[in-house]
Amino acid sequence: MNQRKIPYLLMDYLKYDGAPDPVKFINREKTYLHFLAKTEKKEGIKKLLLNDAFERTLKDLSARLPLKRIYEFVILKILLEQHEITMKEAKSEILKHVEKVDDDGIRHAFEVLNQDYCDRGQINRGAKLLEIKNGKVSRTEMFYLVLQHDQYRKYIKDVIHYGIFRYEKEFKRDYYGVPHFKLYEQYQMMDVALLSNYRKVHSSFRGSGLLTNGNEYFLFIDLHKEANIKESINYKDKFIDRRYFQWQTPNSTAQSSERGQSIIFNQVRGIHLHLFARKYREIDGKTEPYIYIGKGNTVHYEGEKPITVKLELEHEIPANLYTEFTQMV
Repeated sequence: MNQRKIPYLLMDYLKYDGAPDPVKFINREKTYLHFLAKTEKKEGIKKLLLNDAFERTLKDLSARLPLKRIYEFVILKILLEQHEITMKEAKSEILKHVEKVDDDGIRHAFEVLNQDYCDRGQINRGAKLLEIKNGKVSRTEMFYLVLQHDQYRKYIKDVIHYGIFRYEKEFKRDYYGVPHFKLYEQYQMMDVALLSNYRKVHSSFRGSGLLTNGNEYFLFIDLHKEANIKESINYKDKFIDRRYFQWQTPNSTAQSSERGQSIIFNQVRGIHLHLFARKYREIDGKTEPYIYIGKGNTVHYEGEKPITVKLELEHEIPANLYTEFTQMV
């Protein structure tokens, strides 16, 4: 594609066959925002991008792409046109895009946009686009002012519409329940906090191989460890075959502990063990996403601190993905 024809709006990429994935610009050291500034320098867009409110808003929205849940962007789409939004309005609009909506998920989406689950750094860097006061949900004054400028509004609207369009293309209208996981889709740890309606700081979802939200247990597995990894965390996690997986609990977990019992007798206790696996933690210095391989149930266990658990997968992993996970390059 001719360089001078590279689109500067996300939706424009949809017009060109073979166009690159624009989300890649967001993940680079220079963000999508800087890409816009460079591309549109001659038309004066660079000066507009220096406005702090617009810059933080655009960065915040761009960082959410590609969407794993559509609720937040549909809510923002409504707020492009009106100052306040009700739960009923949000649900009605979301149902135009998906076959079923969870009320608690909508409440959680409002709370996420209200920055309820951001850490201090995220609050300082991000943009609060709505606020919840006295039971009412409305645009913040900052978001209102940003939208009054035609150029600002153009780019904000573009990101929101692109996010919704791409979600519909990748997830269609299918309902995945709560947690909202699509089999064999890629996820980051903090995506899991969002999609399970986690009501604590979402950035706490990192660094550990086992994280929980009520009866939902999330197992994050690196299949091939670095050569210099400490033996104490060199867990022997592996696919036994396409139906069974061997997983080792955190090395402080005893069989007699509450968590140990919940893992060993997960079906009796109503505990859902969700498996997320990736072949390598990093490739070329970039952190790799996990792939959701579904839920598993404990069928055998042995050992202490860690407990070695044999899990039967609810879904037999496809042959091509099994080969990808198990073959060393």
